[in-house]
Amino acid sequence: MNWLSRFMLANWSHIFDALLLSMALLCGIQIGESRVQKAWDAEKQKIAQAQAKQEQHVADVRQSQSQITQEISNEFAKKSKLLADRQPNNHVGGMYNVPTAGGRNMPAVSEGSERVAPACANALPAPQGDALSETCSQLYQDAQRTTLMLLEIQKWLERQAAVQDRSNP
Repeated sequence: MNWLSRFMLANWSHIFDALLLSMALLCGIQIGESRVQKAWDAEKQKIAQAQAKQEQHVADVRQSQSQITQEISNEFAKKSKLLADRQPNNHVGGMYNVPTAGGRNMPAVSEGSERVAPACANALPAPQGDALSETCSQLYQDAQRTTLMLLEIQKWLERQAAVQDRSNP
């Protein structure tokens, strides 16, 4: 018999124990790796779901904000047209073009001051006649349009803030 056979016969229990231990080590590594992989996959899935939920929430808020913007824009266009219909008609002696519907949907626009501010030290040359009435008419139209814009912007901001408050619990 050669020396390898004698060594094996003399130490067979140690060799068998080492073989069993290495098999247990390999099985333990495999089981641990699969558990870690499952936990990793579960965490990735959880993150993906949270990200999808957040993306859906962002899309919902954007859609809601877009809808609000569109509604306010449509309201502004409608009211702006009603305002344009109510402007004085210079060809008919300063009469207003009041639509037959009565313009009841128009918001109250503040009236101008009863008094005119005192003249400043560096007065600009004032236009005469029709030019003066056109300038005043243009200022009046601009003031109405600006007031309407400010009212619509206030509505838009309030509605956007309400959407923001609903989206942040």
